[in-house]
Amino acid sequence: MIMEKKNSILIVDDDAANLMELNSILQFDYKLYAVSDGSSALEKAKESLPDLILLDVIMPDMNGFEVISKLKKTDSTKSIPVIFITGLSEEGNESEGLTMGAVDYIRKPFNYDVVKLRVSQQIKIVNLQRELVNSANAAEAANKSKSKFLANMSHEIRTPMNAIMGITNILMQNDSLSDEIENSLEMIYASSEMLLGIINDILDFSKIEAGKLSIIPAPYKVASMINDAVHLNMMRIGNRPITFELQIEETIPADLIGDELRIKQILNNLLSNAFKYTDAGKVTMSVAAESKPDSKDITLKFCIQDTGHGMTNEQLKSLFEEYSRFNENAKRNIEGTGLGLSIMQRLVKLMNGDIEIESEPGKGTTVIVRLPQGTANSCVLGPDIVDSLRRFHKNNIAQRKKNTLKREPMPYGKILIVDDTETNLYVAARLMNFYKLQIETATNGREAVEKIKKGNTYDIVFMDHMMPEMDGMEATRLMRDMGYTNSIVALTANAVTGQADIFLENGFDAFISKPLDIHHLDTILNNLIRDKHPQEVIEAARRQNAEALPQRSFQQIDSLLLESFTRDAKKAVILLEELFSKSDYKSKEGLQKYITCVHGMRSSLAAINESELSKTAQNLEQAGREQNIELITQVSPGFINDLSRLLEKFETKQDGNITNANPLPDNAGSLHDKLLALKERAAEYDRKGALDILAGINNCSAETTTLLETVKEHIIHSEFEEAEKALKVYLKNL
Repeated sequence: MIMEKKNSILIVDDDAANLMELNSILQFDYKLYAVSDGSSALEKAKESLPDLILLDVIMPDMNGFEVISKLKKTDSTKSIPVIFITGLSEEGNESEGLTMGAVDYIRKPFNYDVVKLRVSQQIKIVNLQRELVNSANAAEAANKSKSKFLANMSHEIRTPMNAIMGITNILMQNDSLSDEIENSLEMIYASSEMLLGIINDILDFSKIEAGKLSIIPAPYKVASMINDAVHLNMMRIGNRPITFELQIEETIPADLIGDELRIKQILNNLLSNAFKYTDAGKVTMSVAAESKPDSKDITLKFCIQDTGHGMTNEQLKSLFEEYSRFNENAKRNIEGTGLGLSIMQRLVKLMNGDIEIESEPGKGTTVIVRLPQGTANSCVLGPDIVDSLRRFHKNNIAQRKKNTLKREPMPYGKILIVDDTETNLYVAARLMNFYKLQIETATNGREAVEKIKKGNTYDIVFMDHMMPEMDGMEATRLMRDMGYTNSIVALTANAVTGQADIFLENGFDAFISKPLDIHHLDTILNNLIRDKHPQEVIEAARRQNAEALPQRSFQQIDSLLLESFTRDAKKAVILLEELFSKSDYKSKEGLQKYITCVHGMRSSLAAINESELSKTAQNLEQAGREQNIELITQVSPGFINDLSRLLEKFETKQDGNITNANPLPDNAGSLHDKLLALKERAAEYDRKGALDILAGINNCSAETTTLLETVKEHIIHSEFEEAEKALKVYLKNL
């Protein structure tokens, strides 16, 4: 039988008879301590930390008021409740005691029931407060545990996703691919992006729950924001008979101040749902601006209307519940966690906006979102830009944004990529090869530090976060302590909220998460390399790099991936054999090396579709974290043998050659027709279409060549309006 722990009480009174009487009243319900003077009371309170103190007022060496004053000034005892016991009847004494922090009074001579009830009441309060504190501590511990789990989940999933999406992205840059391969790559990338979206939804929801997701206002271009949001969702139409219409007021300010990223997240959710739940018919997006009384600021009004399935009143009531999806029975093939709408609603509230929804089963849904925004200037969109945004989708379903990025050649730039996994190094290096950068690599932080010690300098050091021997944080700190001032960018699979701030506080200049987003990467390279070099150097590089980079075939990329895996696996086999030959894996340091090694192989094996062996590595990693030495001892030898046999199998397959097949499109039609087509592509914000036309224009006059270079620069940097204007003026005089 488990005995409940009794609450403790310290009784302080200089009269032995009082001590004995209180003891007889309370001894069966509480653990009691008794002292007869103030000095002893202070010492016993610090030593025993009782739940309650019964304190006499009148004592010879130190009265009760002096004792409570000292108790309240000491950190360890200031929270202990005190009940005064006194024979004094003056109200002034009682008032003074309560003012000094006493919680109650018990008068002499003692009434048995009164003593029991007043003490019991205070003990109940003490226990309730303790329960509240324990609950709060448990909640905080659970929140920390959840945050740790989310950080680990983010890292574990994003590491193999980095290889899948990165390599797919590299392959998609090759214009010579067959339609079948190109379509297959599109599906791989779309599925990977969908999975990444689910991960981001879960992480975003966690941030909102923890109150850590904030709105970051900044100036942005309204036309670009609308264009990006619509482009992203046009792919969702597929082959379904759906018409999309875009209605935009011409008087909307061209430049606003708000959180563009979160607005696009809201629009993406609304548009994706409209397309998901519409099998045929029409989806309309309307954008308007509502002025605010006595203010220069405005309210952006978005209205998304579809002719899809619609919802019942019951479904509308539960629409924003977490993990719920409306019309689920009718559309069992719809992807997603059901978190998107709940996140969207909370984002709208964070921006002080509001949302209205009307829906009818079988007739469709209308959603209206209003978001207050600041104004940057007095410019408005105007008829030309609005007309361009309206027309862009009628002639061309936009190509994936991932395929239309035009890289700035930077042969003058030098970078160092630091990552302990060869596969990750391969992906990062291949993505950056498109910029013609001078690229060096290092497989851990210590190796990177040694390069800096030798006097090497780089425009950017891309530093992985989690590495054996020396992680990215420590390596960056050592570099900064050595006086290295060039840019260091955190490269990590941990994308949980707050990480960016942590990296910036520890000496990094920027932060990019895995899987590598090529647009974010492009921004970092432009800001930290291109924009820091003299203009004449940049112009010279542009002239020298008119031809596109050579592309590699699917088979050659596969060969390079196997090459990277082979290097990773060889190092892993050597380390594991060394750990087992000396039984070092049983020590704390050796076990950590073991965990790091099998963790890396888990990701590398998954990247080459060796799922069974990757699962074994995952189980061994988990066993290491749980310190299950018995399981490690039993399973590891077989894992090492399987890994060695896999190495032998792949070592005969590594002879990938570089091809150079990126032909320019054939010339067709007159220059005037091509320039008209180019102007139309610019008006439709169609980067790839414009660049394809530019690549097909040859043998021009110096004046036309100058124009085309100007237009190309505008298109590369998404300045579509400027490109259209330049072509309009030139065509008028042609």
